[in-house]
Amino acid sequence: MNSIEGFFLANNFSWVAAKLGPYVYFLVLGLLFGLLVVWKLKFKGHVRILFLISIPIVSLSLYFAFYPIYLGDFSNERKCLNRDSSMSEFKENRLIVLSLPGCPYCLESMERMRIVKQRHPSVTIEYKVCHGDSASLLWFKKYGKNDFEYSLASDVKMTSKLALGLYPTYVLSNKSILKVWSVEQFGVKAIDEVEEFLSK
Repeated sequence: MNSIEGFFLANNFSWVAAKLGPYVYFLVLGLLFGLLVVWKLKFKGHVRILFLISIPIVSLSLYFAFYPIYLGDFSNERKCLNRDSSMSEFKENRLIVLSLPGCPYCLESMERMRIVKQRHPSVTIEYKVCHGDSASLLWFKKYGKNDFEYSLASDVKMTSKLALGLYPTYVLSNKSILKVWSVEQFGVKAIDEVEEFLSK
């Protein structure tokens, strides 16, 4: 995430709007700059049209070169599971991040989750450590500090089955179902869905 996206999020835009907003901004900025160039240099005819088209495209392309959109950025391909007795360790109305100790992607996920927490302070986000011990919890607490809750998975077989070997895996827990996203499926649309549900 870059500072421009962060600005949109800080001003209560949705995650989808914050991702797309900078592209719209640079397109408009390029168009305004193109109009200024055409007006100052008094271009006419085909040259005027060329500048009015090319400058916004160049502006947008430069931003895209530094901050490209990846396939999973807008993903929201969750699976929904009916809750049963084996899932009792997943407390209701919270986002649980299934994690592994030492996992760099799990650590990286804390940046986004911290923003979610800042935007919705009452939301509970729990990092549930699979295949770890109490020392693993200390590793997560070191980086996550007091922003999140931390726990060890009591049913490692069940949590591993949910994660399918992909960490972090995100689990939105409510009374009747679990919504599960792998790290590749948890794009900005998914975060918007999580925020909408947890902020009710």
